[in-house]
Order: sequence, then structure tokens, then C-alpha cells
Amino acid sequence: MNSLKKLPGRIILALVLTLPVVNWVSADTLLLHSVNIIDVQSGTVNENQHVLIRDGRIERIGETVIEEMENPNSIQHIDGRNGFLMPGLMDMHAHIRHPLAPSLIFPQFVAHGVTGIREMNSECEDPQPGMPCLTQMQTWQQQIDAGKLTGPRLLALSSFPVNPPWDYEVTEEQIRGLVAEMDNRDVDLIKTYFRLSAQAFRWLADEAAQRELMVAGHLPVTMTVTEAANAGLDSLEHARDLLFDCFPGAAEFRASERTQNPSVAWLQRMVAEHDSKQCERIFQAMVANDTWYVPTHVTRRMDAMAGDNAFRNDPRRQYIWPEVLQSWDADADNMLAMAPSPEERDIVAGFYQQGLTLTAQAHQAGVRVLMGTDSGDSFSYFGSSAHDELKELVKAGLTPAQALRAATGDAAEFLGIQDDYGSVSEGKVADLILLRANPVSNINNIGTIDAVFMGQRYFDRDALHKLLQDLADEIAAM
Repeated sequence: MNSLKKLPGRIILALVLTLPVVNWVSADTLLLHSVNIIDVQSGTVNENQHVLIRDGRIERIGETVIEEMENPNSIQHIDGRNGFLMPGLMDMHAHIRHPLAPSLIFPQFVAHGVTGIREMNSECEDPQPGMPCLTQMQTWQQQIDAGKLTGPRLLALSSFPVNPPWDYEVTEEQIRGLVAEMDNRDVDLIKTYFRLSAQAFRWLADEAAQRELMVAGHLPVTMTVTEAANAGLDSLEHARDLLFDCFPGAAEFRASERTQNPSVAWLQRMVAEHDSKQCERIFQAMVANDTWYVPTHVTRRMDAMAGDNAFRNDPRRQYIWPEVLQSWDADADNMLAMAPSPEERDIVAGFYQQGLTLTAQAHQAGVRVLMGTDSGDSFSYFGSSAHDELKELVKAGLTPAQALRAATGDAAEFLGIQDDYGSVSEGKVADLILLRANPVSNINNIGTIDAVFMGQRYFDRDALHKLLQDLADEIAAM
């Protein structure tokens, strides 16, 4: 359940909230001294480099940049202290459409080095008073890009989930007309959902392809991953759809069920009867159709750990406001009610673990993997869960370098923005994070953030801490 998909019961817009005051530096020209640059493509490190940033882009990189400058004293100098410089992270499955996003959500992404996101529910199907819709999202997008609002770049915005009622016979004209309307509203992605019929999905994907729009989201329950890939699915969201298809009872499940949340009995069969050869055929279809994969392991981790007190009482709760926390706790309680016994909890945990195994196998088979968190979903913390998901990818079997690439260079390639983002390279936008330790040698070092660059803006450690402290203070006062 994504708690940001609906306005909480109380009208939270009545709360008087102010945007955070951040001590960050903005300068036309910045010179970053003495850093080790991480090449996310190769996983190597280029030591002792200086980086000149002018007008928000990387102008020069090298060991002799300072000596070759005509007037180095006229610019803003930053001591990199021999830290590790890498591209900012991109969360490829995030939810931020909420009235409180500028004050309570956006700062968390920046504070954790997430400089860009693909937003997966950007438009309103049924607008409610006070709830931001696509027009507001596009305004925030422009303000962030202009440096007027602190937040991650909204690199792609989506339609509302296309999810007609069960047994509603949607027509081809309706589906194609909906895609055309979303195109007219300037969305980048059509989001599909589980009640959509297989035929409707094919019409939708065909129309989206003609209009050069991405198609991603939850698969129709009645449609296999292979069928969706063949029809034009751009990215498969969530590992569970692979598990739905990788056991002999897959056809029975998809023909009989009307839920994307299977019973414990089904979960047990999916794990116990898992068929690797069946999965290999799915991976081949994904590779052949260039269907990418965003496993969001943190979502199934919540299912597995719903009864763990330490997990439920994570210190990061201080950055989440009460209405959302209540919905998260209710979701975890529902998961415990669905699988209350130790045996049933083990089955749920096994389903989560099997998803990790499938991610490793998919990656080995050539499926392109992206990092996404489903942020805002239960116990997926804005910004910081990107660090969690990177660790999950490494736990699954990717190397730290491969996990980092999934959140940087590969994400940029998938979105078609690799000329501007995704690596520390001359000419690219200076969306960067500076770490005290090397994440290629240990993925846990992704949490050692010393500074974040977003174009012309530079947030040092104190500024990043202030972002989070102001946020925690605001929530504590609610």
C-alpha cells in the first residue's frame, strides 16, 4: 500500500509549514580540490583529481586544473579532503506527490544524495481538494531545475495508474484516447496496474510506443512477464511478478486470482515449486525486448520483517509525519495478520529471499537492473531507502560497482539523458555526491556523504544535517 496515493483523512494543508532554510552555497564557478573520482561504469577510481564546475556543469577534470587557470582566486574553492566523488543517485521508482513534498519529502532525497527520481504516480485520476496533481508536479520540476526549490530533479513524471474495475470491458478507443490525453498533458510514462486486461495492456503499449512514452508499473494479474515484455513493457517493477511466473502453477494463479497480494499458500507454492528454467525463458524475453527491471526489494523486505521490533522502530521514523507512520504501521499489522504463525512468517521471508535470488539470476542473464525504492510505501524512507536498496542489490549478488551503476549511469541510459547525467564527466550536469569512503570497496560507504552538488548548488555536511534537523523539528512540532 502506498500511503502517498491518497490524501490523509485530516486536511493536512491546514498545517502551517515553512520551507526549510538551508545553508548552501550557490556560485557560477566552483573548484573542487583533491578528490578521487569513481568511474561507475568500470568500478575504478581516478585518484587526486580537481573538478571545475561552471554554470552548473563540469567544465574540467584533471590533476593540473588549478595551475592552468588564469585567475583561480576569483572562484569558490572547496576542499574535497581526498573524498570519493560519484554521480548523484537516481531513484527509478519513487512516490512524492503530496502537499507536504517541498517541506517534508524533497529535503530527505537531497540529504541522502538522491539527486533525481522517476516519479511513478504524478497525475490525479480523481482530483481532491488540496492534493497536488500533474500541473503542480511540473511546477515543482521547473523550480527544482532552476534552483528555486531544494529537491531531487523530477526526471520523469507518470500518468495515474491505469486500473479499470474488474470485468469492465474497456475499448481500444478508450485506451488509446487515454494515452493520447496523457501525452497531451506531457507525461513521460504511462503507469499500468493490476486490474488492466491483457488486451488493454497491448493497446496501451502500442499507442505509447507510437508516442514515445514509457510503459511501466504493475503488470495485469492476467498477463505474464513474457507477454508484457513482448507487448512493449519498458520496465518491470517489483520482483514479485517474476516469482508469480517462475513456478508450474503460474498459469493457474494468473487465471484464478484477482489480487497482486497472494495468500501465504500461493507464496509457499511459488517458492517450493520454483522452476529456474521457466525463469530463464522469461529473462530471455526481457533481454530480447529491452525490458529493464526495478526489483524494489525494500518492499518485500517490509513484508518479511513486519514483526521485527527494531525494523518497525527505525530511528528514521523521526523524518516521517504521523499520518504516514500510522498507515505504515497498519500495513505491517495487516501483513502479520495475514501470516501470524512462525511457519507462515518463514514462508513470507522465503518469498522475499527468493526475489533476491531471482535478481541475481536476471542480472547474470543480461537483464538490465535499475535501483528503485517505491519510496513512500511502507517503511521505504524518502532518500535513505536508496542506500537500503543498493545494499539489497549487493545482497542479491551484484557487485557494489554494478549496484551503483544501476542507480547512476544505467538509470541515465534508461531515461535517455546520459549526455547530461550519470557520470562524473566533462560537459555533464554537476549532480554529484562526495563521500568520505569508497562505496565500490564496501557498499555501506554510500552513507558517508560529506557533500551534495546539484548544478550550481553545493550542500556541505552542515547544510545536509540542517535539512534533516529542520525536518525532524517540524514533524516533532506537529
